[in-house]
Amino acid sequence: MLLPRRVTIVGIAGDSGAGKSTYVENLRELLGEDRVTVLTGDDYHSLDRVERNQIGVTALDPWKANNLGLLIDHLWMLKQGQSIVKPVYDHTTGTFTPPEVIEPKDVVLIEGLHVLYLEKLREALDLKIYFDTDTSLRVRWKVRRDAGVRGYTEEQVLEEIERRKPDVQRFIEPQRAWADLVIHYLPDDDREPTEAVPEPIRVRVAERMRGKKRRLVKWLALASRLGLINADHYHDEIAGEEMEIASIAGNTELSSLHSLLDMISDKHYLSHHMEELHYNPVSVSRLLVANMISELASNAQEDAVWSAKSV
Repeated sequence: MLLPRRVTIVGIAGDSGAGKSTYVENLRELLGEDRVTVLTGDDYHSLDRVERNQIGVTALDPWKANNLGLLIDHLWMLKQGQSIVKPVYDHTTGTFTPPEVIEPKDVVLIEGLHVLYLEKLREALDLKIYFDTDTSLRVRWKVRRDAGVRGYTEEQVLEEIERRKPDVQRFIEPQRAWADLVIHYLPDDDREPTEAVPEPIRVRVAERMRGKKRRLVKWLALASRLGLINADHYHDEIAGEEMEIASIAGNTELSSLHSLLDMISDKHYLSHHMEELHYNPVSVSRLLVANMISELASNAQEDAVWSAKSV
């Protein structure tokens, strides 16, 4: 008997250069490539680079430069276990290459500029994340990536960043209001750069308190009180709503991280990935989010099996 499967979809929105793609790739490694399908919202641009420049729009314009209707259709098809044929945007050339067939796996990770922009997109998501990297880091990373990988000069990247600012404020940043989690990378000025850690980073995780079950920040707060992790705990408003926040700094020892994951869940989803003696804030946040996604996917499969037996 072929057991039923439910696809868990996680959306990660944020500005270009925020680190979304790298974060998603690390999540895929932690969750297992055989279990994860990755989509990028950039493939749903409706105009290539030359066309955008000709009419004077940026890729951040959801209506003039993107086909969000197609993205909605594709996410709901994947959620129902159907394959899709999606476009492919090549950042090196700024043009489209032949489309590709995508099969849904247990988990679909979709990252992009507009993943939380429309209600029909948000309704397809089991977990909504906004990636809110500090401006100084975002500019540095975008220059490094676009100048080093995508064929731009540093001057072109800086000019593009300035040109995009109004659209970032209009179309991208308001999506924080819809996120279950807001992940904020910011420089850790209390730590001196070293050869091993040239860019010390503090990770602030904000979790919405209304609606869905609180899954993460309350555990970070408890772990901090127990001395397992270096994390400040407080409440603040983000996009007009109070959120619970944990700000992670320094290194977390392997034994402490094991204890934290044991507190969160009795299922050791990621234990086989934990080999380093200590973990920096970025690595800790990845492990915790990957653990959350594993929990969601596991519960979805259990619900699917239970529903099938009840029929």
